[in-house]
Amino acid sequence: MYPTEPPLKQCGKIQIVPYQLDHFKELVVRPHEGVMKEAIKLSDTQWAKAIGKEAVEAYTCYFEGEILLIGGINILWENVAEVWVIGSPAIPSLRFSYIKICKFYLKYAREKYKLKRVQAQVVKDYEMLHRFVKYLGFTYEGTLHNYCGGTIDNCMYAIWEK
Repeated sequence: MYPTEPPLKQCGKIQIVPYQLDHFKELVVRPHEGVMKEAIKLSDTQWAKAIGKEAVEAYTCYFEGEILLIGGINILWENVAEVWVIGSPAIPSLRFSYIKICKFYLKYAREKYKLKRVQAQVVKDYEMLHRFVKYLGFTYEGTLHNYCGGTIDNCMYAIWEK
């Protein structure tokens, strides 16, 4: 289902490859993603398989042999998609490359899939993530209460064609 080659293969010292199920098991997640994993009550294998089933494209970014992030896009219906990233604690130290990669793939997905709306969810209590999606051009739309596993509030952000 995923392309054999990512449209962007490298950004600085970060290597980008198509996502594979075993990548998820290698990823050391940021603290809020560990909380999400607990809330949704999925094992790593179940979560990794869900990513593989739902995403039309997903990629893994490596930095010095360690997984920096896994990110992808889920098409919800024609012209509408949700983007997501599951990242490691190393992201802040590589933020400029991370931003460049996210901007590239956001533009790529919008063009390739002719998207009129792209949405992203952010865990409510993580202000840094809210600043990041706003920096990418997303607009806050509202809070999804008790969303992740019925215990965590997520905030919905979107970019849409005007």
